[in-house]
Amino acid sequence: MDGDRAGDGDEPGTAAGLGEGESTGRNGAAAAEGDEATPEAEADATADRADTDPAAEGNSREPAAGRSATSAADQPSRASRAVATARTAADELAAWDPDDVDALVRSVGERLADRETVSRLARSAANETGRGHPGTKAEKAATALDAARRTLRDAPTAGVVDRDGAAGTVTVAGPTGVVGAAVPATHAVVMPAVLSLYGLAARNAVVFAPSPSTVETCDVVVETVRRALADAGAPTGAVSMLPAPAAKPETDALFERADLVVAAGSEATVAAGQRCGTPNVATSADGVVSVADGSVPAEAVATRVAVGATYDFGAHPAGDAAVVTVSPAVDRLRSALESEGGYVLDAAERDRLRALLDEDETDENAEADPRGNSPRWLAAALDLPSAAREAAFLVAEPDGADDRLAALPGIPAVAVHGRSGFDAATALAAEIGSPHAAAVHTTQQRRARRVAERLAPGRLVVNQPGIAATGARSNGFEAAPVLGGGTAEGSQLCGGLTPGRLAQTTTVAATSVVDEEPHRNGAGDTLRGP
Repeated sequence: MDGDRAGDGDEPGTAAGLGEGESTGRNGAAAAEGDEATPEAEADATADRADTDPAAEGNSREPAAGRSATSAADQPSRASRAVATARTAADELAAWDPDDVDALVRSVGERLADRETVSRLARSAANETGRGHPGTKAEKAATALDAARRTLRDAPTAGVVDRDGAAGTVTVAGPTGVVGAAVPATHAVVMPAVLSLYGLAARNAVVFAPSPSTVETCDVVVETVRRALADAGAPTGAVSMLPAPAAKPETDALFERADLVVAAGSEATVAAGQRCGTPNVATSADGVVSVADGSVPAEAVATRVAVGATYDFGAHPAGDAAVVTVSPAVDRLRSALESEGGYVLDAAERDRLRALLDEDETDENAEADPRGNSPRWLAAALDLPSAAREAAFLVAEPDGADDRLAALPGIPAVAVHGRSGFDAATALAAEIGSPHAAAVHTTQQRRARRVAERLAPGRLVVNQPGIAATGARSNGFEAAPVLGGGTAEGSQLCGGLTPGRLAQTTTVAATSVVDEEPHRNGAGDTLRGP
């Protein structure tokens, strides 16, 4: 389970009887290879050349001429080669000194966080996915990268990462190996950029499997990282992506061959991660449901909810999707949300929204996909009056927990519920909310604890927008590109995917007290036999 549910460990100290050994140093010869393919990869490619197009190597975006799709039989071999190349790079990176890895990650982070680079990546994501606004996506990517780099400065992931002098222990972190990760349309830049940094920091290799609508953007992110790796003398195969075209069987093959899987996004992707047999972080993006007990002014709650509901047009895994408050506060909260730019739907308009959402769920090829689209687009699709065309988000009052509108993740909209009392409001939030994150708006600490106990989310934010659950300067969370709800949603992650989750740790213990009976040895005289 992720450490977000538990308290921090003991303060680092000097472990009695244990010293930090000499580092092994970088494999200088291997690091000098740059972009050259390994002999193993070349041999594999030669063996498969008869039935595989040249575009299968590296990160080529297009299949060979005359091939419009990848055959089912070829997909596992393409994934196999991608993982084999990544594993060679991971083995080389595992020999690097922690200090050299830190320098490498800083260099890659600086390249990704460059203002012009972020702007270019954001435009690519908005144009390719058709979701979100380039300016908002640029802010989203820049904020996530800033938080990730800040987290990496404070969270060692290689070598000695903790010492407990009182207990006489030292914790050493090593790499996991090859991380296979899906890239959803809602996180086309943040996922590959931040996960590349986190994977490299733990001396892993990462192979991305982009969704069909994120192939070009993922390719640009990966190539940006690979150029930085080459400039630093690191193996460029440490970050790669499956060759285009994107296909679910190929993603499945990657998940089966990797050492750790990150499967975030659609239900199909999450299910593939959960059934692949590989240790996995498989989590959906169902938004955040918050509880408001009425003790916080409605205006303050509305401002925070509006921020979460409108961020990147609602296409954020922790965006505010619903708020449940006590009945006397419903009218004030609705009015406050209107003042924040919300448009309250009437009964007929709610019916049209239900129909639109149902169409999106039943038809994968539906042109009217509302996720990540602007409120203006949503208003036009629902044939709302002109006043709604200027709104920042929509507000819906559902009929109950079973209503299709009970929570509205992925779109610039929020559902508002009223219940008679705090306990009833908390119970409804537990019923309609996702276990990966939640929010509570209250001035009473004990009520925040009750929400934590009743909802048991991976992360809970108090008096903040839901998006703060991924990590913000205003709270103590480490930056996380993915949030997991633990066993409640079938994930091996509870909380945020932080750098430490991508490392394997070994705790080494030495005798920290003087042996009081030096004449006794091992298990004791009685067990030694005659």
